Amino acid sequence: MTRKVPSKAERYFSTGISMITSRGTKGPNIMAAEWVLQISYNPVLIAIFIHKGSQTLKNIEKTKEFGVNVASKEQTAEISVAGGYSGFEIDKMSLENIFKTFTPQKIKTPMITGCTINAECNLVRKEKLGDHVMLVGKVVHIKHDDTKSPLLYHRGRYFGLGQMVEPDRQEVVTNKSTLEFFKNLAQGRFVLKCAGVLVESKNKVLVTKWPKTKVETIPFSIPPAGKNQREHLKKFIRKMRLGIQIEKESTMKRLVLKNGKEIQRVNFIIFKGKNNSTKNNSWKLKQDDVIANLA
Repeated sequence: MTRKVPSKAERYFSTGISMITSRGTKGPNIMAAEWVLQISYNPVLIAIFIHKGSQTLKNIEKTKEFGVNVASKEQTAEISVAGGYSGFEIDKMSLENIFKTFTPQKIKTPMITGCTINAECNLVRKEKLGDHVMLVGKVVHIKHDDTKSPLLYHRGRYFGLGQMVEPDRQEVVTNKSTLEFFKNLAQGRFVLKCAGVLVESKNKVLVTKWPKTKVETIPFSIPPAGKNQREHLKKFIRKMRLGIQIEKESTMKRLVLKNGKEIQRVNFIIFKGKNNSTKNNSWKLKQDDVIANLA
């Protein structure tokens, strides 16, 4: 079978690598696969994409089961052998110095030790897509090893996980009361998602004081998940009896509020607004910590 050589651009995709185990008339087999991903939580479904004509495909079509063994960074040898030879060329699983297996819980296909994840799957769907065949397996047993780090693949080379990359956010050092205010609103959520309206006049911003606190902010609401941000904000503005007209254009402000070692991540969808009334409104200089970063 002739396979197209990937172009330079195609090699810039970064993936994890898994070892797909199967069994057939010639015994157990193993192959390396980049294109492996979970596609459902309930039930847990895993899709794998393999070449038509492979021994693994024939085995899975016959037995209706397979194992997904997500490689750890210590398993470059296993991956190189699993991906460098076909089941027609050699009985890869018989290489005792390369592959170590354990007995599965729910299927009959052997699983590989030393992986970050081992998932036993029953085949529920098969579909040809492009030059590959998609096989979807329903997970019937799964386990993980949190002492293992996954193996990554990029431009023909292996990599491990590096330092965690913090999402790009504007850091705002603020006072303790302001931070506590936003943390209380977040109620333990990793990111507090807000929709606010910014009304400016010269070097001042229209603000409102929150009940039972001394905190002054631009008017904002916390829309429930799935709700239209602008429409929820408009209802909040009407309820607060603020004479503000909200425009359609918006910007995103991603902040991490910090006081000492305490932090709270906040996303603001900011809409421009026009003030149609002075009632219930006050103005504040833009130099204030959080407000300055929203303006």
